[in-house]
Amino acid sequence: MLNNFGYSKDRAEKHLQRQAGGKTYDELTPEGKVRYDKLKQKLESFAAWFIPSERDAVADCLRELTACIYGANSIYPTCTEELIERRILQDKALGQCYRLTQELQYTIETLPVDIEKYTRFAEMIELQITLIKGWRKADNKFKRVISESAANFANVNNNGNANYNGASNANGVRPDFDAL
Repeated sequence: MLNNFGYSKDRAEKHLQRQAGGKTYDELTPEGKVRYDKLKQKLESFAAWFIPSERDAVADCLRELTACIYGANSIYPTCTEELIERRILQDKALGQCYRLTQELQYTIETLPVDIEKYTRFAEMIELQITLIKGWRKADNKFKRVISESAANFANVNNNGNANYNGASNANGVRPDFDAL
């Protein structure tokens, strides 16, 4: 990203030659040279606009991804609402990983770059997606523990009998010891 996504003027020049029928600039007719110059100017101005714009988009994506991961990792769920909030941040982090993948794919399709350089980044993004999905799956264990403890607070069984499981004991809900 900092090296202009691997954009190379030499590779851009080769791309222009292919569009000119494989001829060098000197081999073109005067009209061909005019078209070549216009196309070259168009492509260079596009690259001058596109690269900073795409750099900003990728940097924004990386910032959002980092914020979501840190936010989700800072929540230690003790109730269902906290677990839901953590899951939302994990989902947003996954979304940013997919967005990053799309931004890099867009860059590959738009600029004349070496695709092999992007393979490494794509593999690292896929690894992060796998890790975040595993993290979400591990959180399902918390969900079971939290829901079981909430369900055991006040049980009603299938024949209609209910119990409070010691809700008024000092180890359950905090009792009110105020004297009137």
